Amino acid sequence: MPRTGAKAWPLALRWSVALGMPLLAALLVWLLVRTDPAGGGQLLPCLFRQLTGLDCIGCGATRALSALLHGELAAAFSYNAFLLIWLPWLAWTLLGWWLQAVCGRQVLPRPRESSWLPIALLASALAFLVLRNLPWAPFAFLAS
Repeated sequence: MPRTGAKAWPLALRWSVALGMPLLAALLVWLLVRTDPAGGGQLLPCLFRQLTGLDCIGCGATRALSALLHGELAAAFSYNAFLLIWLPWLAWTLLGWWLQAVCGRQVLPRPRESSWLPIALLASALAFLVLRNLPWAPFAFLAS
């Protein structure tokens, strides 16, 4: 019996999420293992960087994920610290959605949905965007 306020997902959506998320994750891992983003094999060019010459908050994310897959945590952090800081929250949320689709009910407790979470995400994204484009130490380390 669903909790009060929790809606049951339609069966088609459950199947789509239950099958689609692992397939997308496997495709992403395959692409990151097959392509070496750190060696110049770029998957997606950054339109923001092409237009402004500045790094956006996503620049270096592909290299960071590839470095994580190869166990290089320091390199991953140097490519995109913002991603590494927020990745556990994102992974927990996606895993919760996937388990809810597979089991038909909420399995993992949701991260607290309070008003500070979107504000913290936005504030940290803006701070990271500004700081990673400053040309002097110690902020130059944040550039992708």
